[in-house]
Order: sequence, then C-alpha cells, then structure tokens
Amino acid sequence: MSPVRPSTEAIIFLHAFPFSSEMWKPQVDFFGKTHQVFTPDLRGHGQAKRQQGPWMMAHFADDLKHYMNENEIPRAAICGLSLGGYVALHFAIHHSERISSLILCDTRADADSNEAKDKRYAQIQKITKDGLDQFAIDFSKQVLGVESLKNLELQEQLKQMILENRPEDVTMTLGALASRRDSSSLLHRIHVPTLVLVGEDDRVTPVEVNRHLAENLPQAEFRIIPHAGHLPNIEQPDIFNYCVQDFFYRMKTHPLQQTVARSASPPLL
Repeated sequence: MSPVRPSTEAIIFLHAFPFSSEMWKPQVDFFGKTHQVFTPDLRGHGQAKRQQGPWMMAHFADDLKHYMNENEIPRAAICGLSLGGYVALHFAIHHSERISSLILCDTRADADSNEAKDKRYAQIQKITKDGLDQFAIDFSKQVLGVESLKNLELQEQLKQMILENRPEDVTMTLGALASRRDSSSLLHRIHVPTLVLVGEDDRVTPVEVNRHLAENLPQAEFRIIPHAGHLPNIEQPDIFNYCVQDFFYRMKTHPLQQTVARSASPPLL
C-alpha cells in the first residue's frame, strides 16, 4: 500500500503471518489523519518482491532497514503483530537508533519449543503436498477469538488474504519462524518506550506470554484487549487504535519510566 503523508511523524505497521499489509486498513484509516503511515508487505506475503530462500528472521529485519532507507524514514514508531512483532523485536535489538517507540502485539521473545517446531514442519509438509486451501481455512479460525469466530465474513477475508500468497513462500516463512532465536536475554537492549498489547482470547501467543514479554522490557507497559484473539487490530479496531493513540499521547506528556505498567483492560469505546 502507498504511504500516507499528512505529518512528519512516521508509524510502520508490520503484519502477521500469513497475511499482508491489508490487515492494517483500520489503522491506516485512523492514524493516516495524524501521521505518516507505512504498511510494507513482508517478504513472502502480499505484493512483496519475490526473494530466494531459505529465510531467517534477520532477513526480514534487513528488509525493514532497506525499506526505511528507500522511503527516507530516519526514525519511526514500529508496530508489529505476531510475525511482525518478531521482526520488530529483532530490528529494535540491532537498530535501536531507527526506532522512536515500539508497539508489540500478540507476539513473543522466546523461540519455538520442539513441539512447536514439529507442528510447523507438519504444516510445511501438508502445504507442500496439498496446497494452501485447508491451511487457510484452519488458520483463519485459529487466530480469531471466541466472539470473532461468529463473524463469518471476517473469516472469509482472512482466508482470502492467506490464499493470495504463494504456497512455497508460506512454507519458507514457516521455516524462518521455526528457526528464530530466543531473544529473551537481549530485551534489556531495547530502551525505547514500548507498548505490549494482546487479545484476551489469543490462543497462539496467550496473555501470559505477552505479559512476560512486557515484564522483561526496560520501558514497557502492558494492556489486554477484550473480546479479541490473535488479531486485535482487526477484531477490536476501535479499542486497539485507542490504546496506541493513548500510548503516543502519554509518551509526549508523561514519558514512561524504567518500569512496567500492568494496566487493566482498556475501556470500551
């Protein structure tokens, strides 16, 4: 998607696997009124330039650096969800000078367990053999919360977003996810204001996983988004946008201290 340029403050939204920048439409519409908004397609997703594999998380972070250079973005707020959060974490650890603030959504710092690696391998085998159709159906249900599962139109939108990707790119991304390192011991390097958000019904990266991430970041606060699963920016866009907007506002008026603010669920709008 083309960037929106109404001011000098930049936000880069990094999407989840196996979707595309289209998942950020509610945020583009909202924050595009007050910020420069950038929504790149990560390699292997959407309209991203085709790349030879295999891939590792460092490749995704390098892509982000190149994207910022090409678009003349010296520093930005980086918001990453799930896979986008892995990329944002890697980038923040290695290129902190390019980040003004960080929003980590429904993600984690630790590496895959052996059980999770086995599951990804099974998914690679199935997609290689049968294609993306059944994977897209199953995954679009897995990421939604209890309330969102009632929204069949949303499920269909997610499924179609997945099916727009090439099966071989999805399998290479699964390999990159399985091979990512445990970044838990490096979180102390991230000295920018950070907001950690998670849907209360997230079954992929549950609430306690995200709470643990926030507790180990030097300048982080933690919020739970009610009635949402793994994609709260789509499932509860008004609350998600409120949390991010409030975070930006308080950064300017009351800079975060070196502590974790464990907040309750944000108010319903």
